[in-house]
Amino acid sequence: MSAEFDIASDQIDGARDYQEDAFMVSQLGANDAGKHCALVIMADGMGGHAAGNVASNMVVATFNKTFQGAFPSKNVPEILSSSLNRANQQIHDSISETPALRGMGCTMVSVYLEDKNLWWTSVGDSHLYLIRDRELIKQNADHSYGAYIDLMEEQGMDITTQQGMSRNMLMSALTGDEISSIDCPKDPVKLKEGDRLIIASDGLDSLGSGAIIQYSSWSSTARECVYALLKAVEEANKINQDNTTVIVVDIKDKVKVEPEAPVSKESLSKVP
Repeated sequence: MSAEFDIASDQIDGARDYQEDAFMVSQLGANDAGKHCALVIMADGMGGHAAGNVASNMVVATFNKTFQGAFPSKNVPEILSSSLNRANQQIHDSISETPALRGMGCTMVSVYLEDKNLWWTSVGDSHLYLIRDRELIKQNADHSYGAYIDLMEEQGMDITTQQGMSRNMLMSALTGDEISSIDCPKDPVKLKEGDRLIIASDGLDSLGSGAIIQYSSWSSTARECVYALLKAVEEANKINQDNTTVIVVDIKDKVKVEPEAPVSKESLSKVP
């Protein structure tokens, strides 16, 4: 049975003076094969630069225009990669035209759904989670220094944290320069009816994985889940809480509507 998507989204400023996250959700309708498709793009402007919001909005708009200009495509990873590179080039061009923008950048995660197939591309430390059977499964790579240290330790390597390097420091981002690490798997993840996806900026890190699972299980719809997660982030009252964007996608089997049977002349004649 084919799938349909219940998608909800919202964001909060946290303790920041202005919103540096940007996002776009597009229900693309059916492709040439009749499969329902959707595109979700979320970018988080890098802190420490006044133009972080410029970078995030620029990346979302450019990625969306490039992707939809090539939709539908049989080579999804290729169109995701080309859209990402075009968005990064747009930052480069903007900095060349306006040197005051030098240093701006953002992280990004873009998700493409085609029926029950999930593809994505991401750069940085924003999140793509799959919740299935009350298990929170991180799908995309984390390009932060803390994640790098954790990976090295898991592989048995003795790593000494470099002085002046914080765990949340980005090791890859869209800045207009060459991107050091890109996550863009060639093969899609196969989704099932009842799966829930959470696309979020790193402001969601104020909640632990157990809390995310719990608030999700208490939410019967995507809209309820977005509200519950953002409210929990606010109630955590973390010092210097980052901007937080949450987009939830529920995977549902499309209900087939049977056409009504035509009314025969004979049955009409029997109506009193």
